Amino acid sequence: MSATPADSPLRRVLVVTAPRALHDLDRARAWPATVGLAWRVIATDDAAQARRVIDAGGIDAIVLGHGLAQDARLADHASAYAARGRRIDYTPDPLERATDDCISGRGEHSLDWALQHLASATSHPYLTLRYGPAIDQVGDLRLPVAPVDRVPLVILLHGGFWREPYRRDVMAPLAVDLARRGVATWNVEYRRVGGSGGGCPRTFGDVAAAFDFGARLWERHPLEPRAPIVLGHSAGGHLALWCAARRRLADGSPGARPAASPRLAVAIGAVTDLAAARRRGLGRGAVDEFVPRADDETWTDPRALLPLGVEQLIAHGTEDEWVPFDLAVDFVSAARRAGGLVDWLPLAGVSHMPPIDPASDAWRRIVERLRPHLVTR
Repeated sequence: MSATPADSPLRRVLVVTAPRALHDLDRARAWPATVGLAWRVIATDDAAQARRVIDAGGIDAIVLGHGLAQDARLADHASAYAARGRRIDYTPDPLERATDDCISGRGEHSLDWALQHLASATSHPYLTLRYGPAIDQVGDLRLPVAPVDRVPLVILLHGGFWREPYRRDVMAPLAVDLARRGVATWNVEYRRVGGSGGGCPRTFGDVAAAFDFGARLWERHPLEPRAPIVLGHSAGGHLALWCAARRRLADGSPGARPAASPRLAVAIGAVTDLAAARRRGLGRGAVDEFVPRADDETWTDPRALLPLGVEQLIAHGTEDEWVPFDLAVDFVSAARRAGGLVDWLPLAGVSHMPPIDPASDAWRRIVERLRPHLVTR
């Protein structure tokens, strides 16, 4: 995980791990130093000790891996932090649908994601806006601290094979990094396969509505009136490319007749070809869950919609363990043959997650390719 800025307002953070989770205890204590944060982390696997620490006062945030359902008294102590956005539960038990103050489903690195989310959420202000009535039809708008008149906007779309419980928090570090570079971001949530009722066609309808909403944010915020950039990672990269192709959709298809098109679509480690991903069973059959009918690939698959009609930046790690590198190579070749304007950035030796770590060389290289598109006009 990358460093967020050393000016985070948090100073004393309590981390409560599952009993005997010694590896998590060691990682929690070491994490601030590894990312350059001046936090004091108090880590324990004993709920009674955690309650005593909270009662003693002076804790700025609490990060729970114990599972709130396991200890009602600890839940009561932690609830006061939830109201202030300072309580993060990173391993709910049983696995619950994530909420804005609950991180879940991050697997081996769940604790790191929870701490990173906490640091990102508290280090740079943001405004959560609703683009629709469903609980997940929201996004976080981050503006530079001191915007100069009108600033460019990047719409962020997270990955996770279109499934719950993955959420927009995974893109928050990039949002903070871009804000420090003078760029505004609209970090979008959407309904996903699972408890929120996403999948085809709802996810596509959400992403289309979120993009159209974001394209109008300049009317109420100090943003440039020109079309935004859309940037997605993994499954979010697929959705970013689909956004770019919406003008090619037939009338009546979800997302057809867009209010605007992105001026650039950035796809990082993206699922660029649904049909090939389905054949290979990527993500343990993620495409079968997301777009159950192969016939719907005609309007949901970026490869089937070429040429997209929008300039693209495709970045992909050669060692990507989740979305094979050759899918991106084939997509770029097909897009160029179809007459598309594609900037291709192969990332040698890079796996799936480093490109969305602001401290990584992979993200630095992506930003360098983005820089000409981020010039304020």
